[in-house]
Amino acid sequence: MKYFEFIKMHGLGNDFVIIDKSENNVEIVSKETLKKISSRNFGVGCDQILIIESNDYKKAEVTIFNKDGSEAGACGNGVRCVASYLMNKNNTSKIKIKTISGNLDCWIENKNCFVNMGKPIFEWTQIPLLRKIESQIIKIDQFELYCLSMGNPHSVIFFEDENALNKVDIERVGKKIQNNENFPESVNVEFATVLKDKTIRMKVWERGSGRTLACGSGACATLVAARQKNISLRKNDIILDGGKLTINWLDNDDVIMSGEVNLVFKGNFLL
Repeated sequence: MKYFEFIKMHGLGNDFVIIDKSENNVEIVSKETLKKISSRNFGVGCDQILIIESNDYKKAEVTIFNKDGSEAGACGNGVRCVASYLMNKNNTSKIKIKTISGNLDCWIENKNCFVNMGKPIFEWTQIPLLRKIESQIIKIDQFELYCLSMGNPHSVIFFEDENALNKVDIERVGKKIQNNENFPESVNVEFATVLKDKTIRMKVWERGSGRTLACGSGACATLVAARQKNISLRKNDIILDGGKLTINWLDNDDVIMSGEVNLVFKGNFLL
């Protein structure tokens, strides 16, 4: 009977199944298998699955899948979880993670795990969008969406206050925007507002995963959008359903994300 070992980790409740190929002699490529692993009823349960394809102590290559079996580009919290696992395994304080969206530098400081998510992308063809837009804004119904990419497409909606944010049906609106023709590769949807203490409260609907407690690349996109709209500093805390991330948009345009990651458990999954 075939089985593989896995690690379950989370960053602010954004949870992941991590499979280290150096510990397993199995190929997991079937969408049905990926969907079963991520099922909270029939499998381990997670928002995304990350497969460590290779690791030479200084650099690792990772493939990322959503819970519906589709391949994902960037996953900030997932990359931080993989980085934390590998840095602990290799007894080091920094590592580079290669994804289909590029190479991401990760490191540990004061028990928090950091990742350099790279530079935000504003070019409409690279987000991608169906057509060129002005000032990054698309209007859908009563909502204004600020569009950009952080290695995957994002659209950020800002609300007047937390009361207005809390009234939104995240699932209904998120599904509608995700499937809108303006987004040929679908889109992650962030719902945000600036709080009285100037931090940013954010909720998220992720393409391929649905409602999640946190989204790292979404938090980066939200900070960048807020700064571009002149309602935030370049460094700010993003308060998500699962906790807090600190996002710092550096002067060289790199976006740094930091926060906690946690090991939940390890186990074996029967194929």
